[in-house]
Amino acid sequence: MRSVVVVVALGLSVVSLPIRCSEAFAPPALSSSPRNQQQQTLHVAARQSTDESTSSASNQIFEDLQSIKASSVPLAEDKMFQLPTHSHEGVNEILTQTGDVLRALQDHTAETENYKDVPEEDDAVSADEQIYANCYVDLSKVDVVGFDYDYTLVTYTEELLELIYEMALSRLVSTFQYPLEMTTAGLKFDPCFSIRGLAVDKETGWICHLSYTHKVSVAWEGREKVPTKRIYEEYRGKRALRPSERKKRLKPLNDLFSMAECCLIADTIQFFKDRDIPFCPMNVASDVLTSIGKTHISGDFHKIVAENPEQYFLPAPHLKQVLKNLKDAGKSLIFVSNSPFWYVDAGMTYFMGPNWRDDWNAGTIKISCFSLNDCSEWNDFVDLPVLYLL
Repeated sequence: MRSVVVVVALGLSVVSLPIRCSEAFAPPALSSSPRNQQQQTLHVAARQSTDESTSSASNQIFEDLQSIKASSVPLAEDKMFQLPTHSHEGVNEILTQTGDVLRALQDHTAETENYKDVPEEDDAVSADEQIYANCYVDLSKVDVVGFDYDYTLVTYTEELLELIYEMALSRLVSTFQYPLEMTTAGLKFDPCFSIRGLAVDKETGWICHLSYTHKVSVAWEGREKVPTKRIYEEYRGKRALRPSERKKRLKPLNDLFSMAECCLIADTIQFFKDRDIPFCPMNVASDVLTSIGKTHISGDFHKIVAENPEQYFLPAPHLKQVLKNLKDAGKSLIFVSNSPFWYVDAGMTYFMGPNWRDDWNAGTIKISCFSLNDCSEWNDFVDLPVLYLL
């Protein structure tokens, strides 16, 4: 008979049993061993068959499962194996039998995988050492690998976001004539308030969390949560915006630099609310976004970071080895950044040394392009598959 593989996925474990097609649906013969009298009877539920070979196969597979159960650790009383009940008793019996099979397979897997050998938490790899593996990308077929600079090659400390927050706040006061008291009110960047994936409603100044259907599920006005009733009233009773409205009203906070502007918008609005100062939320959102943008464009914080790399960069002990491994594997490397060259040069020199450009075949910095090798060599890259790690 044709063979199949039955795979049962149970949370952390996967168990496979090679059986014949006819065996998968055969009724079991009950066992009366003393051990099984203390546990629930193990059945393999299925449609009845009068075929003698099917009956024989049924007995065999049931005996195999009984053997698995007999050699396993005690059954865990876990609700994950309690399948829903049905009004029909015959269906309920099938569900009960199926749950028993799942328990036996899980127990057998737990014993064979020997979870006791899992290292203690102190011996486990720290979160900083873990990486996300994309199993769908075959790097052996990728000839050119591109790296972005910010938050890819280099990662910043929270002090950088604090610096951007403070510089933008100072610009709000000096350029947009916001109350001078804001600089002495204790306003500081809060790393626990904002995360990537939020959005700012530029009309209300709300910090919004959107659902996967693009509905505003939660919103904050300042540091106070907006009542659901107000959300429905603002968004026509549906909490949703049309695509054209989303594009016009919502400013996505989709990178780590956005965390500072998210926090500053909320803090500015809360400052006005706490002191009963009339304000226009649309203007607050616009002014803060403009202040953050000008802080980036001015290059002021770039200069401070370039002069104090040990304060604003997180250590990158594996960076040299990662690039070396790629080069040794015959990959061509492209450096990509929209920051000025003098800024990325300061950071890369800090991590890689003054000859860091020798590891790269080509790169783009800001709006200008430079080639680190002969132009003819760069031309050879045009038809090669490229993977950008941005």
